Amino acid sequence: MTRPAGWLRRFFGASGQTEVAPALAAHRRAQQGRDTRACLGELDFVAVDTELTGFDPRRHALVSIGAVRLRGLDICPGETFYTLVRPEGEVPRDSSLIHRLTASGLAAAPAESEALARFLQFLGPAVMVGHHVHLDMGFLHAASRRHLGGDLAAPCIDTLRLAMVFEEKRLVASGGCGDAQSLDYGLPALCRRYGLPVFPAHDARSDALAAAYLFVYLARKCARGRPLTLSGLWRAGRMWWG
Repeated sequence: MTRPAGWLRRFFGASGQTEVAPALAAHRRAQQGRDTRACLGELDFVAVDTELTGFDPRRHALVSIGAVRLRGLDICPGETFYTLVRPEGEVPRDSSLIHRLTASGLAAAPAESEALARFLQFLGPAVMVGHHVHLDMGFLHAASRRHLGGDLAAPCIDTLRLAMVFEEKRLVASGGCGDAQSLDYGLPALCRRYGLPVFPAHDARSDALAAAYLFVYLARKCARGRPLTLSGLWRAGRMWWG
């Protein structure tokens, strides 16, 4: 079937490029011009967590997004973000048992496009932080492609990877012969190990706050009392960088 030229322009624009929604365009502008040589104390970070209907971004969906802002390595507890997300498909019972969010409870929640646009406005120019963050980013990117016309632009620091490198280096420094890979790298387990606050698991807002505490702890350990830049932290932790 031949489609009118207007249909093509609506989805791809006059230049043949995918049309980007205003929320994504604003996000990309906010992310421009970051100096990776800046010290961590001069930067904003946003710790993020999501709850999901499953683990495959192609078949499953977001059901909540939680985030907390950090200025430098100081958590801003009064600057948090939380939204439920109304998925287009079903919410499997096994996922509801984990995060306690059901289809009926999400019926009045914002649609995925609205929830994502609100999150991007909160994010602003900040660098994103999360635990096992490539899972969250897979869903955020997929939602952004569906509704906003492309991927997000914010770089992401994975506290899971940073913790693994920290434990490996600590093991070598202590002359130990154990296996750092065998440790429990779940977010609650790491917070308990390092004496950090422990919050209820599988709640996007609480998990984002726990990831923020973990990030501050590990970043300070990597700095070892010296100024540390964003690029230096990335190199120190072999981070996943979006």
